[in-house]
Amino acid sequence: MKHYVGLDVSQRETAVCVVDETGRPIFEGRAKSNPGALAELIRRKAPFAERIGFETGAMSSWLWHELRRIDLPVVCIDARHAKAALSVRMNKSDENDARGLAELVRIGWYREVKVKSAESQQVRSLLVTRSRLIEIRRAIENQIRAMVKEYGLLFDRAIGSMFRRKVAELVDAEHALKDVIAPLLSIHEQVCGEQEKLDKRIAALARADETSRRLMTVPGIGVVTALTFRHTIDDPSRFRSAATVGAYLGLTPRRKQSGESDTNGKTSKWGDRLLRTYLFEAASVLLHRTKKWCTLKAWGLRLAKRIGMKKAKVAVAPKARCHPSLHLGRRHHL
Repeated sequence: MKHYVGLDVSQRETAVCVVDETGRPIFEGRAKSNPGALAELIRRKAPFAERIGFETGAMSSWLWHELRRIDLPVVCIDARHAKAALSVRMNKSDENDARGLAELVRIGWYREVKVKSAESQQVRSLLVTRSRLIEIRRAIENQIRAMVKEYGLLFDRAIGSMFRRKVAELVDAEHALKDVIAPLLSIHEQVCGEQEKLDKRIAALARADETSRRLMTVPGIGVVTALTFRHTIDDPSRFRSAATVGAYLGLTPRRKQSGESDTNGKTSKWGDRLLRTYLFEAASVLLHRTKKWCTLKAWGLRLAKRIGMKKAKVAVAPKARCHPSLHLGRRHHL
């Protein structure tokens, strides 16, 4: 007899439901949200587990890797699809959600999410940390600019140590803002120092990775964008074709079709925000700053004349993976 298990995971406890192949509930209960406790409960209550399903969430990647390591047949379900199916239930509770997830994996009406490898997760954490440091640095710079502007003090664009030097030149020791700005400049210096350390680590990782080096041969693609693309995609074989990557990153328009009406809206923006931002920036660099001529740039500029530069950048952003200079096979075009 086959068993199907649904796990509704929360930080401390996980609701567990086991159903048989006919959909009859065999067990409903709770366990601590750690792989050891869940594995022990599943092996006692569902010894013939065919599939074990839970939704995407903050702890899903960790649980997936740990339960896979002990050969349990876990699948990670897209939370948006699970929500659509579970929302038809009259009452919402952890137990009902676990029961619904067990039914989903039993009938196979779900979309499995590919969980990134441990290496890609680690690199992604590094890239997200760098992005957050840049946000903090920019926030401090903008705050200081706004404060000195109130005193009629203006200066040209600058970042990093040059920014601090210009502020120090404008705000001398006797200025009223000296004691107010000093703590901000101290934090700014520390943030810039930590960002430089991360930049060196990221550059070393990109140089050591063959796929990242090839991606960097595309005009407009730098170290950070290449490494982010490499580890966001992680395993290219999970895509049917390179054309589906744009949709995965949220760079394709929404479509609403019903009867005689069929309209395309704005980009879905359902994919990874960090990579989508970097690809848009890379498209901007390619179309505005890169002097080297290439087929992709020519196509983007022709498109900009018809639909506008902003829309052209969105169209160019997901195309970099197929640039001829990569000379990669179908698998690596992603």
